[in-house]
Amino acid sequence: MRIVELLHGDKPGGMEKFCIDLSNTLAQSHDVMLIAHENFRKYVSERVDFVALDVERSRNDPFFLYRLYRTIKEFDADIVHAHKQNSIRMLKRLSPFWDIPFVATKHDMQKKKAFYGLRYAVAISTEVERTIKADEIRLIYNGVVPVSPKKISLPGKFNIVAVGGLRPVKGFDKLIDAVAVLDREVHLTIVGEGDERARLEQKIDEMGLSEKVTLAGFKENVCDYLYSCDMQVIASYSEGFSLAMIEGLFYAPVMISTPVSGATEILSDDLIVSQEELAKKIDDAIEQYDRYKNITDRIKRVWAPRLTMQACAEAYSDYFDIIVRSNKKESSQ
Repeated sequence: MRIVELLHGDKPGGMEKFCIDLSNTLAQSHDVMLIAHENFRKYVSERVDFVALDVERSRNDPFFLYRLYRTIKEFDADIVHAHKQNSIRMLKRLSPFWDIPFVATKHDMQKKKAFYGLRYAVAISTEVERTIKADEIRLIYNGVVPVSPKKISLPGKFNIVAVGGLRPVKGFDKLIDAVAVLDREVHLTIVGEGDERARLEQKIDEMGLSEKVTLAGFKENVCDYLYSCDMQVIASYSEGFSLAMIEGLFYAPVMISTPVSGATEILSDDLIVSQEELAKKIDDAIEQYDRYKNITDRIKRVWAPRLTMQACAEAYSDYFDIIVRSNKKESSQ
């Protein structure tokens, strides 16, 4: 099967990492082209045919669209897989000019018109599925490529790690508030980068927490941070199916999360907490650490094997094959 993965965006994040990992894994058994920003080339396997996408050009630019059309047609694609709204909008414009089916994956809970009226779509959680209006929707959980983590030195006696882009939706401000009121020797390391850095730095400085909270920035060895911490905390207001949560199931010894999509499907109630109760929950998890570790370990044994990128890629491959065969059957009639 000849698969095109289309990613419109230039900033690294969970969805971008997922798309690249999926492309690399699919390329082990299929011919894969990834059309994405030049920034991501260095992460792409040599098996993948990488084509740089100029995301600064308007998606309505006819010359830009024609180039995209020619690239996909010349690859002789059987199917195109889109990530992000702009990718879908471009494919919707091109679809009348070819008979190549396309499928789009929705990675978040926000209502987006681009996901209305699709023929094929993938939801990464049951809650995300409710936000899509498509003829056929397949539920496929995200996955990660397991690696061997290394122990690194973290600055606290009890280390909490949170992972994600520095955006309001991640709730890092609430997590900082929670750490501030804990009467314990804890240190919070936030791994990720984003537009909220200046505001969070100001908050940390004004609260006098520079010795208690570290903004570590973007790191490629997230697994090492999770493996080396005592607890991972997800404080988000909204998630589709957090890759940070999946990584935590492979590497973090203990995890707690707010009741976001994905976490409510995977984690037990003991590990779910509201933003308002974060401090109390963290304190309880430290007090009863062995109990929380046992709960996390039980969830790992059940879910980790199901959330590898290999399992995810196989599910996508099966779905793509169904779509391609259906399309060929319709074309021959």
